[in-house]
Amino acid sequence: MLEDLTPEQRALAELMEELSELAYCATWMGTLEVALWEMVLGRRRRFGRLEISAEQLERLRALAAACGGWIVFDRQREETFVPRAEWERRFAVAEPPLD
Repeated sequence: MLEDLTPEQRALAELMEELSELAYCATWMGTLEVALWEMVLGRRRRFGRLEISAEQLERLRALAAACGGWIVFDRQREETFVPRAEWERRFAVAEPPLD
């Protein structure tokens, strides 16, 4: 949940939710964390209606670096921080986004 996150983690979660809204008019589209990470890695530029800008991408990268990890959505705990090493393990086996 957002209230369980540090200020840096919360800022990252809020940016991710903002980008999800731009892409699909949904607070957290199911494959959001994977699609946005692919953007961070330079593997994609689009997700739904969102074509990420250089400014949005830099902000995403900076916030991820500042908090040392990534945000995932857990059905019970909602927005949840995952340290970078753990996220990279999860990402290696994650389902690719639909688009």
